[in-house]
Amino acid sequence: MDRRRALPFNPGDVVSVRFGAVLSHYGVVTSRGTIISNSRLHDGVIEQRPEDFATGRTIRLHRRYSSLDGHLVEGRARRQLGRDYDLFGSNCGHLVRHAHRRRPTPLQIGAATVRALGDMLSSTRNPY
Repeated sequence: MDRRRALPFNPGDVVSVRFGAVLSHYGVVTSRGTIISNSRLHDGVIEQRPEDFATGRTIRLHRRYSSLDGHLVEGRARRQLGRDYDLFGSNCGHLVRHAHRRRPTPLQIGAATVRALGDMLSSTRNPY
């Protein structure tokens, strides 16, 4: 069976699965019928089959995050493959926003600012 037909979404579409009570895990659909996502469980950005992304849960389609061509979005997501996971600086939400050339949310900017400030204050490096 052709996997591209198995997933009723288009390249560049943003999809998610729910986990926990209110959280969702996001990914970007590819032209290969796979999904690129950034996962703590997998220690970073990976490409996986829809059934592995879903792990038995329903995959939900979200509105497109931009008017960019789906193949361009896919390419931007694909260039992130192998990148490490970081809850505050590189998570699944950051990946899909980056792929669609969307600016970080105020919450993402705030978390990055707090983290950078914490890194500066706790630094044991020699300033010279």
